[in-house]
This record gives sequence, structure tokens and C-alpha cells, in this order.
Amino acid sequence: MPTWVLEDDCLAPERTVVIEYSGPNPFKVYRVLREMLERIFQVEAIDLWERDFRWDISSDPRSFYVRMYVNKGMDARTRMIVEIILEGSQPSDVEKKGRVAIRIGGRLRTEYPLRSFFQNSPFYKFFVWLYHRFFYNEVRRSYINLCNNLINQLNNELREILKIPFQEMV
Repeated sequence: MPTWVLEDDCLAPERTVVIEYSGPNPFKVYRVLREMLERIFQVEAIDLWERDFRWDISSDPRSFYVRMYVNKGMDARTRMIVEIILEGSQPSDVEKKGRVAIRIGGRLRTEYPLRSFFQNSPFYKFFVWLYHRFFYNEVRRSYINLCNNLINQLNNELREILKIPFQEMV
């Protein structure tokens, strides 16, 4: 089924925010991340998922890699997709020094399905283009700003947990 898709990075011109931490118990971020994402993005557990979770116990320190997603529906056409990647190492003794790099990125995705013969006609596509250009574009801009603000809030709360100074995003 053909679909007209518009996708923007929430953090443009940057693609991701990176937090690097070196200190005791870096894996503590993972333990609080799910609850934090539900609260900040105001989503339910069904809108969060882990695409990848790796925990290597064959060595000390133990390396880990986690990729999580948030899928927040904004309206019938648009959704916000935020990706969080944790990559680091955790010693078996949590008081010893470990490390973690956290990458946060977000996209806003708008879809106009083109299911029927009429929706594939040039007249309908022109009407959708006009609607998007003159009415819906400002709504999308407000969604991008919201996405940027929510990622900034997540960045600040993760820094607070890790006791890293705050860094304001553009």
C-alpha cells in the first residue's frame, strides 16, 4: 500500500544527544529508564520496547548494550519515535568504576495513506499537499518542538541520576 511519509529529526541539525559517564554502577540507568520514559513521554508500557538487550557475563567488567524505543502517537497521522541506546561496561562489584555512553535520538513521522484509486489521483495528492502546507505544517512544527523538549528533559534527568552537570541543548 503506497503511503506519503514525512519524517524529521527532532534534534536537527544534530541526530543524537550523547551522555558519557564513567564511575560506579553505570547500569543503574537501565533500572530506572523504563519508568522514566513512561513518565516523561506520557506513554503506557505497550508504547515502549527493547529491540536489543545484550549482557556479556564472560568477562569482568561485563559489557552491555541496550536499544529501547518510545512510540508516542500525537494524532491520527503523526507519531514521535525516540531511540535510546545504552552501551557500556559494569564491573561485578558495583562500587568499582564502570562506564556507559547513552545516545538519545528522535524522529517525527507523518503518514498519509494512499489506499484507494481516488487517493492516488493527482487531485487528491494536490489537496493533501495544500492541506499540509497551509494548515498542518504548523502543527508538525509544534510536535517537533515538543519532541525536542521531551528529549531535553530526559537528557537532564539522566544526567541528574548519574550526577553529571546539566547541558542545555539548542
